[in-house]
This record gives sequence, C-alpha cells and structure tokens, in this order.
Amino acid sequence: MNLNDPNQKLEYANKLIFVKEYKKAQKIIEELIRHDSFTHNLLVHLRRIELAVKLENLETLKVEYERATEKNPDNANSKICHILVEQHGEMIKPEEAVIRFQSLLRIVGPHPAIYYGIGFSMEMEGNFERALFNYEQCTTCDHGWYPGYFGMSQIYYHLGDDEKGDHYFFMFEELAPYNVYGNFETHRKLSHEFVQDEEFESAERAIISLSEWWMDNKGFCPIEIQIYERFSTAKIADLAGDQHRAEQRRSQGELLARRAMESEDEPETVLYFIAKTLEEFSELNMALEFYKEILSREASSPDMVQKIGSQFLSVGEYELANEIFETAYHHHPDHPEIRFCWMVSKLRRSGVNVEEYLIDKERLRALLENQSDKVELLSLLHSLMAKYGQDPDVQGHMGDVYLRLGNQDRAAKHYEKMYEIDGKSLVTKLKYASYQMQFGDIELAKQILDQISEVDLEDSSDQKSELLWLKSNYAYQTEDYRKGLDYLNQVLKHDPWHVAYLVQKALTLSALAQDKVSFNLYDSVLKKLSKNDEEGLDWDEFTRKSTMIAQANLLELDYCRCKIRFLYANGDERNLVALVHAACKLDPGKTTYDFLKLLNTNFDSPNIYWALGQLYKELWQLEAASVWFEQILISLDATDDHKAKAYQELADCFIWRGVMIDRAVEYAKIALDMSNEGREATLRTLAHSLLKKGEVRQAEVYLDELEDEDPEVIYLKGLVHYRNGAAGQANEVWKPLLSLPADRLRLHTIKQQVMKYYFDKVPYKTIN
Repeated sequence: MNLNDPNQKLEYANKLIFVKEYKKAQKIIEELIRHDSFTHNLLVHLRRIELAVKLENLETLKVEYERATEKNPDNANSKICHILVEQHGEMIKPEEAVIRFQSLLRIVGPHPAIYYGIGFSMEMEGNFERALFNYEQCTTCDHGWYPGYFGMSQIYYHLGDDEKGDHYFFMFEELAPYNVYGNFETHRKLSHEFVQDEEFESAERAIISLSEWWMDNKGFCPIEIQIYERFSTAKIADLAGDQHRAEQRRSQGELLARRAMESEDEPETVLYFIAKTLEEFSELNMALEFYKEILSREASSPDMVQKIGSQFLSVGEYELANEIFETAYHHHPDHPEIRFCWMVSKLRRSGVNVEEYLIDKERLRALLENQSDKVELLSLLHSLMAKYGQDPDVQGHMGDVYLRLGNQDRAAKHYEKMYEIDGKSLVTKLKYASYQMQFGDIELAKQILDQISEVDLEDSSDQKSELLWLKSNYAYQTEDYRKGLDYLNQVLKHDPWHVAYLVQKALTLSALAQDKVSFNLYDSVLKKLSKNDEEGLDWDEFTRKSTMIAQANLLELDYCRCKIRFLYANGDERNLVALVHAACKLDPGKTTYDFLKLLNTNFDSPNIYWALGQLYKELWQLEAASVWFEQILISLDATDDHKAKAYQELADCFIWRGVMIDRAVEYAKIALDMSNEGREATLRTLAHSLLKKGEVRQAEVYLDELEDEDPEVIYLKGLVHYRNGAAGQANEVWKPLLSLPADRLRLHTIKQQVMKYYFDKVPYKTIN
C-alpha cells in the first residue's frame, strides 16, 4: 500500500478503524485533514468525529471547530462540523440540532452533510418520515454520501420493509466496505492484507471481529464462521511464530468440523463452505471427506453436485474427482449429476476426448428417440465402445440392439457387462432382471428384484411399476397367479393402458379361469405378444376367442382383451364400441377412470367423449353424461355421425332427467336428419320425447317402425296403450318386462316405471 497516496491512506485508516486500532487510525485521519485533498471533505470530517466518539475526545474537536468558525465566520464546513460534533456527542438535543442545521441550510443552500445531520436528528426523535426525506435529499445532492444510504436502510428495516432496507444497505456497503461488520469476504480480505503486511495482530482482529459481530447482533455465531476463525487464526499464529497457539486453534477447528460433519441438520451449503475453508488452509484430506459427505446425502442438489464436479475436473484433478464421485455413486447410483461427473472423471482418467465422446452420446440419444435404422445405431455404439468400454449405458443399448436382431448370446454378454459396471443402479438392476426374466434365469432375476425395496420407491414412479411388473412375471412363471394379479392391478392403477401390463394380466386371468371353461383361453396373438413378437398377428382368431370369453361371462378377462385390441387397432371405432360394452358389463364406475386417462393423449377424440358419456349413462349419472356428449358438439374433430350420436344421447338424457323436453324433440329430429347410423335408437328417443309431450299418435307412428326386442321399445309401446286409457292392453305389453333381470340401471328404472302403472295404477299425467 502506498501511504503517500492520500486516498490509499484514507482507506488504510478505515481498515485500522475496522480492526479497532483507533489511535493509529486517528493519527492518519489528522494528517489527512491537513492535506489539501481532504481539508474540505466533510465525509472525512464525519469519520474523524465518529472516531472521536470511540476515543472519547469529542470535546477537543468541539473546541477546534469553534475556533475555526470564530477565525472564519463564513466557513460553512466548520459550522456544520461543529453541529455534528455536538450532535454525535449528545451535547445538544435533537430538536436544537435540527433548528441549527435548518438555519444553516437557508444560508448555504442544499448540502448533503446538512441534510444528513437533519435526518440523523429526526431519526433520533422517531420522526421516520421526515428523517427518510432528509436522507433522500442528502444522497440526491451527492450520490457518494454513503451515510445517507445507511440511514435510509435502518429506517426501512425499522418499518419492516426488508427489501428496501437491504437495497440501501448494500449501496452503503459498496461505497464504504470497511464501515460495516458481518460481511465474510470483507473480514477475510482484510485479514489477508494485514498478513501480507505482517501486521499479525490486526489480521487476527479482522477475523475475530466477525464472530463478535454475530454474537453481538444475532446472539449466536454459525459453526462455519467459528471453523474459519479457528483455522485462520491458527495460520496467523503459525506465521507469527507461536506454534503452540497455532496447534491449539487448529485442533479446535478440526473438532468443530467433525461435529458439523456428524450433524444431519447442517445444510449442504454449510458443509461446502467448510470444505472450501479446509482447502484454503491445506486440510485437503478432511476437505475430501466433506465433499464425500455432501454427495452421500439424500438431498444433494444438482447445482451442488455440478459445482463440486467442475471444481475438480476443470483443474485436472481427475484422480480426486474419481475418488469423490466413486464414493458418491455408491450412495446415489441413479443421481443424474453424480453419474455424469462419475463418468466424466473416468473418461478423463482413461485419456478419452470427453467433448467428442459426449457429442457422440448426444447423437446416440437422438438415434434412439427417432428409432433410426439398426445398422447406423450399431455402428455408433461400436464407435463409442472403441473409445471407452466401461460405459454401462452403451453396454445396455448394445444388448437392446442385439436382442432386437435376435442374437441373444451377444445381447447377454453386453447386459452382463452393463450389470457388472453399474450393478448398484436401480435402472440397471431392473433392466438386467427384465432380460433374465424373459430370456435367462428367472431365479437370478428374482434375486436382483429382492434387493430392491418397494417402500423406497414412489407409488407412481416408472421404476416401481417396472419392479411390480417383473414380480408379476415371476409369479406367473412360478404359477402363483393370484399374487401376480395383485402386482398387475397395482401397476395398472397408475398406467391402465400399458400394453405389456395388459398382456400379462390377460395371461394371468386366463390361467386363473382355465379350469372354469371347456375351451382353451389362450390364443396365438396373446402368446406372441407375451414374447414381444408383433409380426403376423391373427386378430380374427383373437376376436373369436374374445367373443367366447364374453359369452362365458369372464368379464374382467374380456375387458382386458378388448383394451389390447383397441390399442392395436389405434382407437378404431368398432373396437371402441366393443370395449365400452365390456366396460359397462364389468364395472362402469371403475372403468370410467381408464377412459379419463386417454384424454390429452393420441386417443383423445370425440369417440372417447362418447365412451365417457356412455359409461356415465350406465351409472345413470345423466347430467355428467350430458357434459361429455356436449363436448362432442364443440369438438373441431367431430363428424356429422359423431354429432348425430351426441344429439340423440343428449335428447335421451333430457327425457330421463325430465328436463327440456322440447329441446329433446328438436335434438332427436336433428340426429335423424344428420345420419342414418343408429336410426333405431334415435326413433326410440324421438318417440319417447313425443310421448312426454303428449303427442301420442305421432309417437306411435315412430314406434311402429321398431322391433319389440328392445325392452325400452316394449315399455314405450305399453305407455301408448296406457296413455290412451287401455290399461289392460298396456299390462299385457309390459308383462314380459317383469321377468327380465334388472342387471342395468336403465332397465331397473324402466321396471320401476312399469311397476307404478302395472300395480299402482298411477295416472300417466301425474307421473309425467
């Protein structure tokens, strides 16, 4: 430091004040006051006054400024300083200081020191609004008058506006860093400077004052600050030649560091700070322990992992990086950032060009996503293996490609290598277990699966679904079908349209039901799909088998098979109708959830809205059903056939709800005009709506076109007789309905209506 430079000399004085070397600082300030550059600098005079408060010699300054004013009555600076001395020494009351400053302001004009003095007194009086105004005027007059920013920060803190308080405090700190305690970097930097100048007592003072500030202002000192203080003062003692004290401080630091490492409450940022402290003071072994501890914790953030990784890899410390991330991998083998840093450290150690390798890996990812041709993919995989053969991801992809090519032996070698390298990874375990379950040793697969705890996995995670699916495979192969079905129902709850799960469930249900029927429940399609073979599937055979299963009343198996057919038919409408029919027979309440999962997928369409409407109708939740039919009418993808069905279904819902009968008639007629598809159902609905309106003859005309096989048509034809007063004829028409099983809510409702007319002789108009 060049003490011949007055500005550097002032900075040095501020540093001495910071470490409480007040007398040395006072000597320098007094020298500066007499220098041409600072004679009229009121910030230096204010610093002189603040220092005099600490040394308790304000009276001397007061006399000096009084004499200067007497000697030169026009010297505004001496008058301002005189008032500031009396103000800071509490020799006058705040209100008197305000009066004198305001009087001076009228003579001198706008002046930052005067505004500051007024603001200071107003703040002492508790008049924060006026104090804030004057501090603002102070900094407006001179943006470099940092005491004004400090004053504003304290008022905003007092008023509870911490955001503004922080804003002005940071401005103050930036302009006057050595006027503020508590900033770690300020204390650290200053201590280093004093060490370089061999001012060891001041260097120690700069560090110790940080923990003192914490205790005085917060009532405690963070453990990381205590640790830094111990190691820093140990180094200072070393340099000063006090080996005993240095060793004592170092031992204290190590003890505190161990305590922090063993505590589960210390956040990773604190542990990282301690690790950097240990590095700074050449405690490298312990620093490595801290890095390993950070990376072994469950809550290691991606940013922290990357920070530690780049810290070692960027400076060429590949061995240390590998040691740290090898340990971290054993704790968190599936953590993406840890895996990346672990892989990069291994690549660096092996002399591989990391940038080129990672570019090739990115190209590999793109090829895998786009399902490119196998030759190009295999070529790239071989290229990656030639550069580095210990990448488990590459080994796994090699196994996948060879398996698709039908070369199980080559695939097995790559899967085994993948598991050998990365056997702790959950993803790798599941992949290897899946291969063994399908093509290898199912008992080995079971051993691997037993290493994985279901409790540690989230219910909706892909890994848990994969685990349960593999367990269901094992249960099926060992003929524990009930257990296998339980696993499958768990995974299908979260993903009800996963083809592999559905195929496995169909196989399991077939095994459970085989002894209940006289025909073979299995077919060639199901067997091929179970082996991931989708070539030459005989869907006609599959459909015939499904029809037999439905007739045998195996409802759950029928529904499962209908889902498989629907998926492979890409949502074909004919297969959707069959699927909805199966869903209604099984349990419309539970199966509705499955169809809701199809929304916002590739299958989202007016057909799905129709299916949901049908399921809610089956539950006799007619208002909810109407919502889905209305959705068809506003869909941009809806055809006339879709809209015709929607109008017919809405009309039917209105009739049974007993609302908007005129609109029901209108909708039924629109449906007839738009499409001939489902004409019988539309005529039935139109006839019902006309009966509701009392237009019996017109209703009868439409009913005459319909066959008597439909229970609802029979019900409506009976109503025509009943409405015409022929109760006996109506009863004859209705009689077959009484013996029908009410296995659907719609038919149950019809039978209830018939009962009212048949037995209770309730007048039709009264009911309607």
